[in-house]
Amino acid sequence: MLQPRELKGLSAISYARWSSGKQAQGDSLARQTKNAEAFCSTFGLTLDKRLVDNGVSAFKGGNLDVAASLGQFIADVKDGTIPSNAVLLLENLDRFSRIHPMDAQPILAELLKTGLTLVTLQDQRVHTYEDYRANFASLMMSLMSMQAAYEYSAKLSHRVGEAWSRKAQKARAAVASGGTRIKVAKLPFWIDRDTNELNERAADARLLFELAKEGHGQQSITQMLNTRGIPSPSGKTWAQAVVGEVLRSPAAYGCLVLKGEEVPGYFPALISETEWLATRQRTKARRHSRQVGRTSNLFSRMVHCGHCGSPMVLTSSKKGGAVWGYFICTGKSFKRTTCTAPNWRYDQFERELIDRIGFLAVPVPQDPTSPDLSRDLEDTIGALEAKRENALAGALDAETAETRKAFSGKADELTRQIEAKRREIVAIRENDARYRESAAAVWDFEMDQEEIRRLAKDDRKGAQGLLSSLVQRIDLESDSKTLRRALVTMRSGHSQALVFDSTGEPG
Repeated sequence: MLQPRELKGLSAISYARWSSGKQAQGDSLARQTKNAEAFCSTFGLTLDKRLVDNGVSAFKGGNLDVAASLGQFIADVKDGTIPSNAVLLLENLDRFSRIHPMDAQPILAELLKTGLTLVTLQDQRVHTYEDYRANFASLMMSLMSMQAAYEYSAKLSHRVGEAWSRKAQKARAAVASGGTRIKVAKLPFWIDRDTNELNERAADARLLFELAKEGHGQQSITQMLNTRGIPSPSGKTWAQAVVGEVLRSPAAYGCLVLKGEEVPGYFPALISETEWLATRQRTKARRHSRQVGRTSNLFSRMVHCGHCGSPMVLTSSKKGGAVWGYFICTGKSFKRTTCTAPNWRYDQFERELIDRIGFLAVPVPQDPTSPDLSRDLEDTIGALEAKRENALAGALDAETAETRKAFSGKADELTRQIEAKRREIVAIRENDARYRESAAAVWDFEMDQEEIRRLAKDDRKGAQGLLSSLVQRIDLESDSKTLRRALVTMRSGHSQALVFDSTGEPG
C-alpha cells in the first residue's frame, strides 16, 4: 500500500460535499478544505484545484451525475481532460458516495483504473487500483466503509420520511378539525402566514392563471407582468422560472404537498383543481408541440446578450404560415433592462455555428512561414556579427578616444540589430508551432463537427450535449442593422469572433 509521503510532488484536487443548507451555513467547507490543505502541506503535494458540491446528496448518487462537480471530474479524468496522475482528496469515502456499495464500488474501481490516486484524509489511506487488486483487505476496508455510510443514510432517510409522514397526518387532522395549522417553511406568496387566508397578492397570483387560460406562454406572461409593474414574490421583477413555479404549484387549488404526500384543502383555493389541471395540460402541450420540437435550442444556456449580459432564449413566431425561431434578450423581453438588442434568426445561427465549430475551437493560425525566411535571417545575423567583430577590432586599434567611441557605438548598434533579428526568428518558429498545433486541433474538432451535424438531424439532445462540451459561452452583439457579431468562447479558453452581415449570414 502506498504511503502519503510517496505522493510528494504530485498535484492534488480536493473535493468537499454536503447535502443540506444547514451544513453549508456551518463549517463543512472550512473543515474539509482545511484538512486537504494540511495534508498537502505535510506531505509536499500541490493543491491545484478545489471541487465543491453544495447541497448535493450522495445517498441517491446525485454527486456522481455529470451535473455535479464530482461527476464532471470523473468524466474529465476518464476522457483525459484531467491528467490521471492527479490525487483526489476526500474527507472520507462517504463524501464520494452513500449509494449501495455494490453500486458504488464499480464506479470507484473504474476511476482508480485510470491511474488516479484517491486519499481519504480522515484515516490518511491511499487508495489505488493496484493496491485493491493486490490486497484484498484494502478492498474489504473500503467496502465496509461504503456499507456503513449507506446504512447510516438509509436509516436517516427512513426516519426523515417517517417525520414528513407524521407532519402530513397532522396537517390533514388540522384541515378536518379546523385546528391549528402546522408550520410550513415556505408559504405561497398569496397566503397570509398569520391567518392562513388569502392576502392582498391573491389577485396577482390569480392573474397568472387567467393569462395562461387566454393562451399566453410563460415567457409572454413574464413580460406582461413586468410591463404592468406587478412585483414578483420577492418584490423584484419576474423571471420565467418563477412564473412556471406558480403555475405548477398545487397550492393554487389549495393542496399542500409534503415530500410527495398531498394534503387537499389545506390552503384557500385560488382556482379549482380542474382549472389547474387544464393549465398544466396547456403548458405540456406547448412544450411538446411539433413546432417547438423543430426549433429546439442546441445552445441552451450558452447564449448571452453582448449589450446587457442577459441570457438569450429561443422563441418562435409565425410568418406567412411558417414558424421561425429567434434568439431574444431576456433583459429586453422581460423588461428587466433598457436593452434594445435586436433578435437573431436561429436557423441561420445554428447552421453557421455548426459549420464553423472546428475552426472556432482553436486560435486563428497565421500562414505557415517558409523555412527559407528563417534561414535568410540566420544569414543576415551572420553578416551582422562579422561587421560587429570588425567594429570591435577597430575600437581596440583606435588611436584616439573619439575614434574608439565611434567604433564602440557602431558595435552596440549592430548588437541591437542582431538581437532584433534573433527575436524575429523566435517569433517565426513560435508562429510555425502554433500553426501546426492549430491544424492538429482543427482536425480533432472537425471530427466532432461531423458528429454534431449527424446528431443535429437524428438526436438533438445528443448534439446539444456535444456542443456544451466544446462551447462555454456565446455573446451576440449588434453594432448596427448591418453589422452583427458572435463572440464564441470555447471550453479550451480560446475566443473567436464570427461576423454576420445584414442578412444574418456570416461575413
